[in-house]
Amino acid sequence: MEDQLIYKLSNREAFIRKATEAIASCLNESIEEQGTAHVLLSGGSTPGPIYKKLADDFEQLSKVKIGLVDERFVETSSEFSNERLLRECFSGAASADQNIEGMVHDTKDQQNNLRLLNQKYELFTKRIDLVVLGMGGDGHTASIFPNDPSSDEARSSEAPFFNTLAPVNPQQRITFGMPLLCRAKHIFIFITGEKKWDVLNDSSAQLPIHELMGRRNDIKLFYTE
Repeated sequence: MEDQLIYKLSNREAFIRKATEAIASCLNESIEEQGTAHVLLSGGSTPGPIYKKLADDFEQLSKVKIGLVDERFVETSSEFSNERLLRECFSGAASADQNIEGMVHDTKDQQNNLRLLNQKYELFTKRIDLVVLGMGGDGHTASIFPNDPSSDEARSSEAPFFNTLAPVNPQQRITFGMPLLCRAKHIFIFITGEKKWDVLNDSSAQLPIHELMGRRNDIKLFYTE
Protein backbone atom coordinates (compact mmCIF):
# COMPACT_ATOMS: atom_id res chain seq x y z
CA MET A 1 0.00 0.00 0.00
CA GLU A 2 1.34 3.39 -1.04
CA ASP A 3 2.48 5.65 1.78
CA GLN A 4 0.36 8.57 0.59
CA LEU A 5 -2.78 6.49 1.19
CA ILE A 6 -1.98 5.93 4.87
CA TYR A 7 -2.96 8.72 7.22
CA LYS A 8 -1.36 8.31 10.67
CA LEU A 9 -2.89 10.89 12.97
CA SER A 10 -1.31 11.96 16.25
CA ASN A 11 -4.48 11.85 18.35
CA ARG A 12 -8.20 11.07 18.25
CA GLU A 13 -9.19 14.67 17.61
CA ALA A 14 -6.99 14.88 14.51
CA PHE A 15 -8.21 11.44 13.42
CA ILE A 16 -11.86 12.49 13.62
CA ARG A 17 -11.20 15.77 11.83
CA LYS A 18 -9.20 14.23 8.97
CA ALA A 19 -11.64 11.34 8.46
CA THR A 20 -14.63 13.68 8.43
CA GLU A 21 -12.98 15.95 5.88
CA ALA A 22 -12.15 12.97 3.66
CA ILE A 23 -15.72 11.65 3.78
CA ALA A 24 -17.12 15.10 3.04
CA SER A 25 -14.82 15.48 0.04
CA CYS A 26 -16.05 12.18 -1.44
CA LEU A 27 -19.69 13.08 -0.82
CA ASN A 28 -19.29 16.48 -2.44
CA GLU A 29 -17.64 14.88 -5.46
CA SER A 30 -20.49 12.40 -5.93
CA ILE A 31 -23.20 15.00 -5.40
CA GLU A 32 -21.58 17.26 -7.97
CA GLU A 33 -21.30 14.41 -10.50
CA GLN A 34 -24.46 12.42 -9.79
CA GLY A 35 -26.77 14.70 -7.82
CA THR A 36 -26.69 12.26 -4.90
CA ALA A 37 -24.11 10.23 -2.98
CA HIS A 38 -24.49 6.55 -2.03
CA VAL A 39 -22.44 5.62 1.03
CA LEU A 40 -22.16 2.40 3.06
CA LEU A 41 -21.11 2.88 6.68
CA SER A 42 -19.84 0.54 9.37
CA GLY A 43 -20.89 0.61 13.00
CA GLY A 44 -18.70 0.70 16.08
CA SER A 45 -17.22 3.12 18.56
CA THR A 46 -14.38 4.22 16.24
CA PRO A 47 -16.46 5.84 13.46
CA GLY A 48 -19.31 7.05 15.71
CA PRO A 49 -17.72 10.42 16.58
CA ILE A 50 -16.85 10.91 12.89
CA TYR A 51 -20.48 10.45 11.89
CA LYS A 52 -21.60 12.91 14.56
CA LYS A 53 -19.15 15.52 13.29
CA LEU A 54 -20.28 14.88 9.72
CA ALA A 55 -23.88 15.41 10.81
CA ASP A 56 -22.88 18.76 12.34
CA ASP A 57 -20.61 19.99 9.55
CA PHE A 58 -21.85 18.63 6.22
CA GLU A 59 -24.62 20.76 4.75
CA GLN A 60 -25.76 18.44 1.94
CA LEU A 61 -26.69 15.33 3.93
CA SER A 62 -30.21 15.47 2.47
CA LYS A 63 -28.60 14.35 -0.81
CA VAL A 64 -26.78 11.40 0.76
CA LYS A 65 -28.27 7.89 0.77
CA ILE A 66 -26.84 5.97 3.73
CA GLY A 67 -26.73 2.19 3.97
CA LEU A 68 -24.86 -0.26 6.15
CA VAL A 69 -21.85 -2.37 5.28
CA ASP A 70 -22.99 -5.02 7.75
CA GLU A 71 -25.33 -5.57 10.65
CA ARG A 72 -26.11 -7.80 13.60
CA PHE A 73 -29.34 -9.74 13.09
CA VAL A 74 -31.11 -7.98 15.94
CA GLU A 75 -34.01 -5.60 16.46
CA THR A 76 -33.24 -1.95 15.71
CA SER A 77 -33.91 -1.19 19.36
CA SER A 78 -31.01 -3.43 20.43
CA GLU A 79 -27.85 -1.87 21.82
CA PHE A 80 -25.97 -4.01 19.28
CA SER A 81 -27.76 -2.54 16.25
CA ASN A 82 -25.57 -0.65 13.79
CA GLU A 83 -28.67 1.01 12.35
CA ARG A 84 -29.53 2.34 15.80
CA LEU A 85 -26.01 3.78 16.11
CA LEU A 86 -26.26 5.56 12.76
CA ARG A 87 -29.65 7.02 13.57
CA GLU A 88 -28.33 8.31 16.88
CA CYS A 89 -25.24 9.82 15.25
CA PHE A 90 -27.20 11.58 12.50
CA SER A 91 -30.19 12.55 14.63
CA GLY A 92 -29.15 16.19 14.67
CA ALA A 93 -29.01 16.53 10.89
CA ALA A 94 -32.16 17.66 9.10
CA SER A 95 -33.58 14.88 6.84
CA ALA A 96 -30.43 12.72 7.11
CA ASP A 97 -32.18 10.24 9.38
CA GLN A 98 -34.84 9.68 6.69
CA ASN A 99 -32.12 8.71 4.21
CA ILE A 100 -30.74 5.85 6.34
CA GLU A 101 -31.72 2.37 5.17
CA GLY A 102 -31.22 -0.48 7.60
CA MET A 103 -30.44 -4.14 6.85
CA VAL A 104 -32.90 -5.93 9.16
CA HIS A 105 -36.43 -6.14 7.75
CA ASP A 106 -37.54 -9.57 8.96
CA THR A 107 -36.21 -10.46 12.40
CA LYS A 108 -37.74 -13.96 12.30
CA ASP A 109 -36.37 -15.31 9.01
CA GLN A 110 -32.78 -14.69 7.92
CA GLN A 111 -33.27 -15.95 4.37
CA ASN A 112 -36.38 -13.87 3.79
CA ASN A 113 -34.51 -10.91 5.23
CA LEU A 114 -31.87 -11.32 2.52
CA ARG A 115 -34.58 -11.38 -0.13
CA LEU A 116 -36.05 -8.17 1.24
CA LEU A 117 -32.59 -6.64 1.45
CA ASN A 118 -32.04 -7.23 -2.26
CA GLN A 119 -35.04 -4.97 -2.90
CA LYS A 120 -34.29 -2.35 -0.26
CA TYR A 121 -30.62 -2.00 -1.22
CA GLU A 122 -30.97 -2.00 -5.00
CA LEU A 123 -29.59 1.53 -5.32
CA PHE A 124 -26.44 0.50 -3.41
CA THR A 125 -25.86 -2.68 -5.43
CA LYS A 126 -26.02 -0.53 -8.57
CA ARG A 127 -23.70 2.24 -7.33
CA ILE A 128 -21.55 2.72 -4.25
CA ASP A 129 -19.64 5.98 -4.04
CA LEU A 130 -17.96 5.36 -0.68
CA VAL A 131 -17.50 2.45 1.73
CA VAL A 132 -16.33 3.07 5.29
CA LEU A 133 -14.87 -0.03 6.95
CA GLY A 134 -13.29 -0.93 10.25
CA MET A 135 -11.34 -3.97 11.39
CA GLY A 136 -11.73 -6.27 14.38
CA GLY A 137 -8.84 -7.57 16.45
CA ASP A 138 -9.23 -10.93 14.67
CA GLY A 139 -8.72 -9.32 11.26
CA HIS A 140 -12.36 -9.35 10.21
CA THR A 141 -13.82 -6.49 8.21
CA ALA A 142 -17.49 -5.84 7.51
CA SER A 143 -18.99 -9.06 8.96
CA ILE A 144 -16.57 -11.27 7.06
CA PHE A 145 -14.75 -13.37 9.65
CA PRO A 146 -11.85 -15.82 9.72
CA ASN A 147 -12.76 -19.50 10.15
CA ASP A 148 -16.40 -19.11 9.10
CA PRO A 149 -17.59 -20.98 5.97
CA SER A 150 -20.25 -18.38 5.18
CA SER A 151 -17.63 -15.64 5.43
CA ASP A 152 -15.38 -17.61 3.08
CA GLU A 153 -18.19 -17.51 0.56
CA ALA A 154 -18.64 -13.78 1.15
CA ARG A 155 -14.96 -13.29 0.32
CA SER A 156 -15.33 -14.78 -3.15
CA SER A 157 -18.96 -14.92 -4.32
CA GLU A 158 -20.53 -12.23 -6.50
CA ALA A 159 -23.80 -12.42 -4.55
CA PRO A 160 -24.47 -9.09 -2.83
CA PHE A 161 -25.40 -10.21 0.71
CA PHE A 162 -24.60 -13.03 3.11
CA ASN A 163 -25.62 -14.31 6.52
CA THR A 164 -22.43 -15.00 8.47
CA LEU A 165 -21.47 -16.14 11.96
CA ALA A 166 -19.32 -14.08 14.31
CA PRO A 167 -17.19 -15.66 17.06
CA VAL A 168 -18.90 -13.43 19.65
CA ASN A 169 -22.49 -12.56 20.47
CA PRO A 170 -24.66 -11.61 18.77
CA GLN A 171 -23.37 -14.26 16.37
CA GLN A 172 -25.84 -13.92 13.51
CA ARG A 173 -24.68 -11.24 11.10
CA ILE A 174 -25.54 -9.79 7.70
CA THR A 175 -22.84 -8.46 5.40
CA PHE A 176 -22.14 -7.19 1.93
CA GLY A 177 -19.89 -9.54 -0.01
CA MET A 178 -16.30 -8.48 -0.51
CA PRO A 179 -16.36 -8.39 -4.34
CA LEU A 180 -19.27 -5.93 -4.34
CA LEU A 181 -17.68 -3.74 -1.65
CA CYS A 182 -14.54 -3.61 -3.74
CA ARG A 183 -16.46 -2.11 -6.64
CA ALA A 184 -17.09 1.06 -4.62
CA LYS A 185 -15.54 4.22 -6.04
CA HIS A 186 -13.78 4.97 -2.74
CA ILE A 187 -12.90 2.72 0.22
CA PHE A 188 -11.82 4.06 3.61
CA ILE A 189 -10.64 1.96 6.56
CA PHE A 190 -10.61 3.43 10.08
CA ILE A 191 -8.37 1.73 12.66
CA THR A 192 -7.34 2.69 16.19
CA GLY A 193 -4.89 1.05 18.58
CA GLU A 194 -1.48 -0.60 18.24
CA LYS A 195 -2.83 -4.15 18.52
CA LYS A 196 -5.01 -3.73 15.46
CA TRP A 197 -2.17 -2.00 13.64
CA ASP A 198 0.03 -5.06 14.27
CA VAL A 199 -2.70 -7.40 12.98
CA LEU A 200 -3.12 -5.28 9.87
CA ASN A 201 0.59 -5.38 9.10
CA ASP A 202 0.94 -9.16 9.48
CA SER A 203 -0.21 -9.98 5.97
CA SER A 204 1.12 -13.53 6.28
CA ALA A 205 -1.97 -14.33 8.36
CA GLN A 206 -4.17 -13.97 5.25
CA LEU A 207 -7.12 -12.61 7.19
CA PRO A 208 -10.17 -11.00 5.55
CA ILE A 209 -8.69 -7.52 5.95
CA HIS A 210 -5.58 -8.60 4.04
CA GLU A 211 -7.61 -10.00 1.18
CA LEU A 212 -9.60 -6.79 0.97
CA MET A 213 -6.49 -4.64 0.84
CA GLY A 214 -4.94 -6.95 -1.72
CA ARG A 215 -7.86 -6.37 -4.06
CA ARG A 216 -7.40 -2.59 -4.27
CA ASN A 217 -4.26 -0.46 -4.19
CA ASP A 218 -6.13 2.81 -3.63
CA ILE A 219 -7.76 2.14 -0.26
CA LYS A 220 -7.30 5.02 2.17
CA LEU A 221 -6.34 3.96 5.70
CA PHE A 222 -6.83 6.30 8.67
CA TYR A 223 -5.05 5.33 11.88
CA THR A 224 -4.39 6.67 15.34
CA GLU A 225 -3.27 5.07 18.57
